[in-house]
Amino acid sequence: SFNTSDMGQCVPMHMPAPPTFPNEMADFLRSPLCQSICVLAGAGMSVSSGIPDFRSAGVGLYDTIRPELLTATELEQAIIEDDPTVALDKGMFLRNPLPMLELKRDFILGTQTKKWKATLAHRFVELLHTKLGKLTRLYTQNIDG
Repeated sequence: SFNTSDMGQCVPMHMPAPPTFPNEMADFLRSPLCQSICVLAGAGMSVSSGIPDFRSAGVGLYDTIRPELLTATELEQAIIEDDPTVALDKGMFLRNPLPMLELKRDFILGTQTKKWKATLAHRFVELLHTKLGKLTRLYTQNIDG
């Protein structure tokens, strides 16, 4: 049965209850009721694989930047000291790519040497795409995205 809303759309009145256990979730994901999956991923997905985050107090990239060690002008260093996010800003990169490349060096080299290992969450997203073919979008703030 359907209920016609004020917006003129048909909305099913009896939607199935969302799954609550892993087996129910797996059954739902494989079922025709699930046609498209969108994943929103945050830094926690990658931090557990050893990739440092940007924002954690005391240990995050922005909190540990030492602008005086970056290949940048004194003015650029002062700006980065005031706002560390500028070091990874597109505008800064277009003017002087060296600070960003220097900050990303460990990540880039770690990628080449396979230092970073995919987590269970990474593999789950991979399966949504490769096995189920239902991954429509993956939105992430992660540098390994």
